[in-house]
Amino acid sequence: MRQVLLTVLIVSIFLCVPASGTDNTPKKVSSDELVQIVGAAQGVHDADMAKKLAGLELTQRLSGTRLDELTSKLPGDKSRFELMLLADQSIFLLPPESEKPADAVPTTAAVQEMLNKLVNYVNETVRQLPNLMATRFTNGFQDQPREEFPGRNGIEIRVYKPLHWVGSLKTEVTYRDRQEMEEKGVKVEKKGEGVGGLITSGEFGPVLSTVLADAVKGKIAWTRWEKGSDGTLAVFHYQVPEDKSNYYVRFCCTYDSAIAGGTPEMHLVNDRSSYHGDIVFSPTDGSIRLLTLEADMAAGALVSSAGIAIEYAATDIGGHSYICPVRSVSILRTHTGHQPGTPPGVNYRDPVRTFMNDITFTNYRRFGSETKVLTSLPN
Repeated sequence: MRQVLLTVLIVSIFLCVPASGTDNTPKKVSSDELVQIVGAAQGVHDADMAKKLAGLELTQRLSGTRLDELTSKLPGDKSRFELMLLADQSIFLLPPESEKPADAVPTTAAVQEMLNKLVNYVNETVRQLPNLMATRFTNGFQDQPREEFPGRNGIEIRVYKPLHWVGSLKTEVTYRDRQEMEEKGVKVEKKGEGVGGLITSGEFGPVLSTVLADAVKGKIAWTRWEKGSDGTLAVFHYQVPEDKSNYYVRFCCTYDSAIAGGTPEMHLVNDRSSYHGDIVFSPTDGSIRLLTLEADMAAGALVSSAGIAIEYAATDIGGHSYICPVRSVSILRTHTGHQPGTPPGVNYRDPVRTFMNDITFTNYRRFGSETKVLTSLPN
């Protein structure tokens, strides 16, 4: 069974600055309230709108369709960036009540029929996708919690910074012979620090296959209806126990103690985890529109939470329509570093930090070359 992996590689950066007394608590708003706020953005400068959005936190999921609508109404790139951050952090939440149709609860037979369609769809998805290439563009974000630690001149402070952009990575991903592959010599465009922290893969099929195979061994059940851009969608909620799980949270690295010379001793974390999530799909043919996966981490664990969500949509490739990943959001919260000055034999965990990636897949095309056969020569 192919494993699902979330990997994070961390470099800690310390800034010695005075403590800040700023209240970092965001204002919680619903999706409808956010629509009103963005609707009132006419005449507001981009930087001012970005600052306003940065102080908000959604209490409901903002769908990809609604995100596109609101993005078009904002005054500039700064405010659009903050809106993307809001939407990404809401992706594991429930949708607003207005996006939950009041259709009748399906019968047991209807639920079983939908599950059969879902299984058949996933089993056929990997087989029906052609060899293809797509552009993967990743924006990486991190926060920086406030922290005090002993320094050369007394107590030093690492200032708090909310979730912010740290870098981006643009590359080509190849799906060939039912596997995601890294082609040698592919040009990679990197900005800022790139995305050396949180790394995911498998959006083109392995994640779907692994999750559904695990889910049918655990618990999976119909939970609600949702409105989609192409009609009413069904939602199955699933739970996978650890002994049935093929989901691993991989993290580098934990610092157990300081060894000779003051160098931290590092260990790679590679833990299998139980997990849960939702599968949002068309009840007509079983095609998936949204998959969410959240790890069930033990209390006090190094990694406090980890998850990935993938949105799928109909995509034209070579004149044919296929359901492909168009957007992915991955989030991991973890203790990361070793405190300077920690004596040998003393374990230390710094405050929890958040790492988030926003990934879009565009420019789909078939892998390989195209050939035209002329049956007659032009005059």
